[in-house]
Amino acid sequence: MEEKDEIIISLSDVWNIIKKNAAFIIVVTLICAIGSFFITRYFIPKLYTSSIQLYVDTSNDDENKNNLNILSEQTYAQNLVATYIKMLNTNTFYTELSEHINNKYTAKQLSEMVSFSSDEKTEIFDAKVTTPSPNDSKLIADAVGKVAPEAISRLNPKATLKIVDYAQLPTAPSSPNEIKNVIIAMIAGLVISVGISLLRAFLDKKMRYNEEMTMIGDIPILAAIPKFDAVNKSNKKKDKRESV
Repeated sequence: MEEKDEIIISLSDVWNIIKKNAAFIIVVTLICAIGSFFITRYFIPKLYTSSIQLYVDTSNDDENKNNLNILSEQTYAQNLVATYIKMLNTNTFYTELSEHINNKYTAKQLSEMVSFSSDEKTEIFDAKVTTPSPNDSKLIADAVGKVAPEAISRLNPKATLKIVDYAQLPTAPSSPNEIKNVIIAMIAGLVISVGISLLRAFLDKKMRYNEEMTMIGDIPILAAIPKFDAVNKSNKKKDKRESV
């Protein structure tokens, strides 16, 4: 008699295991989601972001534009955006910014709170300020709008920065994202619970069904022991019919 060394697990078997452990899977998934919600809501510090948009105006810098025959006026301004961002992202600028807000935050702290970003296709760049306080975020963003043009004009008197969009007071935290964290936690809980269910089923060496016997070896089944619960239920139904 030739023994089978491998047991083939079909998708239907996996689906049956998932259905059998549906309650466990749902409970674990909900626990992860609820836990993520409470941790995000009550334990993770909230941060607020206020941003200001600045425009690089090169209308007064005709001398340099005339010397750059290859680059267009727009390309020239776009190159200046990257240069200005590097000029502003310095300890000198953050020191001036700190002085402007009465040294409420140090230059090092401000360098971690303020970030500059630009779109390569435009002459506009953003200054975003993120702090634990919505009021402080707007305060610093407003200060950037005042200090940045002055700092640039000292380095290049013919180039100026103009404010396109003023800073607004944040009404909601920019992070953490509660919905995103809850969704991630639900997915993680679902994957973990399904994995545990499948692992327990595959590691269980007990044979509960007739099909499992035939999968292991070509042994004919002479008899099967019924479940006691099923036998008890059938006996109770039989007794009721006899009593009637």
